[in-house]
Amino acid sequence: MVGIVVDAGDGPADQAVLDGLTAARRAVLAADMVPLVVAARGGTLPDGTPVQRTFATVRSVELDAVLLAGGGAPGTDALPARDAKAGADSVAAVDPRVAMLVQEAFRHGKAIGGWGRGTQTLAALGLVGVSGVVTGDEGGGDDEAASAVDAVVELLASHRVWDRFPARLGG
Repeated sequence: MVGIVVDAGDGPADQAVLDGLTAARRAVLAADMVPLVVAARGGTLPDGTPVQRTFATVRSVELDAVLLAGGGAPGTDALPARDAKAGADSVAAVDPRVAMLVQEAFRHGKAIGGWGRGTQTLAALGLVGVSGVVTGDEGGGDDEAASAVDAVVELLASHRVWDRFPARLGG
């Protein structure tokens, strides 16, 4: 299961997110994995893609990897006071539930990838350049998404990103 987080609305800038999502879903399916689209609210995205989980209902334990197709902008139902434990105070541009999902996946040693605004979210969470966190090449759109998926698939060959937790011998 690969969770793909999107924050696609109705604006023209969101078409790039939807295009990248389509490319990522195809690449995940081609790798014999199951894509799970995660958005701020249920239903369908503007392009008709069904949303399988919401920011409020997804947890990292049901996923093998997390991809950020969009920025995970705060949903209208995100309440910073209620979600303070998820980091709402520290990263205002990211929905606190998305921040919690990504941070939990990181602590669980799972592969994490992103492209476009997803890369900005990873940067806001302090996860760019960290072991097991990959970003799409700067080619744009479909190429970026496919590149991020390919890198995550490669990381999944080890099941977890074990080098995040270096073994210590001796004192």
